[in-house]
Amino acid sequence: MFKTVLIGVALGVAAGPAFAQGNAQRTCLHGGLEAPAERARRQQAIDYAVRVNAAEISYGIGPRQNQRYRPLEELPNLPAEPAGFAIEFHNDDRGYVLSLKDTRDACHYAIFTDQDKLIYEAVPRTDTGGIVPLGTR
Repeated sequence: MFKTVLIGVALGVAAGPAFAQGNAQRTCLHGGLEAPAERARRQQAIDYAVRVNAAEISYGIGPRQNQRYRPLEELPNLPAEPAGFAIEFHNDDRGYVLSLKDTRDACHYAIFTDQDKLIYEAVPRTDTGGIVPLGTR
């Protein structure tokens, strides 16, 4: 038993610096020390989301009012897709969802919007501590 505990502690100590180095090497592109080029890419992605929202609003006016939301490829006057961002778009007659995920960012920065026209910027949670029941936070 003591030998097993000793091996576990030794492995934990040995893995600790490697784990810390792995996290230290994970450099986020967007945040407090954002480079001007990354800021420009991020702003281009935000502008893209704003234009999608504007195009969906203008589409609901006119002869095709029964079909409320168009597919992305039918939206007029969209800017070029932002460099380094993966775009996903889903729509139906009740709404749409747009996500732009930065494929270059180690922290997985993303932008989301939908028919409510709010634009969200975020990175995913990094804790993987298991299941947290609702109402316990």
